[in-house]
Amino acid sequence: MTSRTWFAAIIGMAVLAFAAGCGQPKEPPKPTTFEFEHHTRQKGLPEEAITSLVSFGGKIWAGSKNGLFCYDSVNWQIHQRKNTNVLGSDIIEDLKVFDNVLWIATDNGACRYDGNNWASVYTGGRARSVIGRGSELAVATAYGVVYSNGGETKTLGREGAGLVMDEVNQVMFDHKGQLWAGTRAGIGKLASDIFQNFTGPAKSVMGSSLIDVPASPANCQLPGNNIKVLMPFGEKMAIGTTSGLSLTDLMSGYTNYLSQHREWAQVGGQIVEQTVSGNSPLPGNVINALARSDGNEMLFVGTDKGLAILHGNEWLKLKEVVPGFPSIAITGVAWHNGDLWVATGEGIYQIKKLSALFEKPAPAAN
Repeated sequence: MTSRTWFAAIIGMAVLAFAAGCGQPKEPPKPTTFEFEHHTRQKGLPEEAITSLVSFGGKIWAGSKNGLFCYDSVNWQIHQRKNTNVLGSDIIEDLKVFDNVLWIATDNGACRYDGNNWASVYTGGRARSVIGRGSELAVATAYGVVYSNGGETKTLGREGAGLVMDEVNQVMFDHKGQLWAGTRAGIGKLASDIFQNFTGPAKSVMGSSLIDVPASPANCQLPGNNIKVLMPFGEKMAIGTTSGLSLTDLMSGYTNYLSQHREWAQVGGQIVEQTVSGNSPLPGNVINALARSDGNEMLFVGTDKGLAILHGNEWLKLKEVVPGFPSIAITGVAWHNGDLWVATGEGIYQIKKLSALFEKPAPAAN
């Protein structure tokens, strides 16, 4: 065989090897993973059983049944009745940030903090939730919404204001400044001291019959009517219920997310419970907490059985993205400087640099 023939054979073998390599299936890229830190008493957290969580004034604020705690990345500062007398109780029911103010609902009243000054805003008993905007103030109570718009304070409930139910769990303003009240039996929008109510379809057991309860208005598709949490999300509202999550404009657009659950059904003249598949990787249908990234790139959902993260229109595979993160009940979530803080009954978890999932890398220097 001549040298020219040898050369041609070698080239041919190389081409075949290259072609064979191109035909091999490529391994999918490994998902980006993120580390987390567990804040406990051993690391300075004053109380591990946390009831709520927000980011305000460059700090993390955590509510508990033993006071309000503030973290400046180094130390935890404790606010209790003995050193912050506007706190009507050390039992913190709910925390919100709105209108550049921290709103604090307690077992005995509600107060606000603007970063410099504290002020009591309600002293009439247990506040389940509190929110303010300009001169408006709304407090969720067991007997309606305690409401003021700079004038006389009044209680708006089923009688007089038409609210679907007096047991109010949450109050929140949407992106248009409209006040919403989430109750145990639906949600109401306030206009001129009267509520327009929204209730999704439901089933009711009456004797040996299963009755379909229609939605009101007819196009309302809330997955459940026991409202746990409300939050503006872009031009929609994120509504967490005991039966799933809805992203909706409460007009014609409802995107509902459910995990596997049990539903009543009538089979052969008997009422039984059946397992129904979910349409999302939500670990649980009881939505306890919601938060969002600064530009609404991600929605963070705390459920009774774990955490879920919606990135755009896709749910993250949490076990791949945050390996080892526990599947436990979530009581609060907060977005803070690119990190996600997650409150539980066993302390606070800090998932670090999660903003890398949507932040564009800085251009290389010339």
